[in-house]
Amino acid sequence: MDFRRGLILGVMDILLLSELTFAIWYAHFEMEVVLWRFLQVFLPLVIITILGTRWAFRRWAPKVKVTAEEAARQPWRPVHMFGALGHDPNPPRRDS
Repeated sequence: MDFRRGLILGVMDILLLSELTFAIWYAHFEMEVVLWRFLQVFLPLVIITILGTRWAFRRWAPKVKVTAEEAARQPWRPVHMFGALGHDPNPPRRDS
C-alpha cells in the first residue's frame, strides 16, 4: 500500500475512534436518553469523516491502473469484479 493511502486510512481510524469515544462520553451524562444523545453526536461526525476520507483519497492518493496481464499474474486481485455491471473497469485500448 502506498504511504499516502496508509496515512489517510490511519488518520480516518484515529478520527473514528475519537468520535466514538467522545459520543459515548457525551451520552453518558443523561442515561434516560443515552441512545439519542449518542446518535445525535456520532452520526454527523462519522458522515463528515467518511466524506472527508473519500475526498482525501480522490485528491491525494495515487491512482492505480492495472492491466489485465498484471491482474492475471496476481491471483489475489479480483478481475472483472468491480466495473459497471461486472464489466472490466480497465477496458483495453483500441489502437487505430
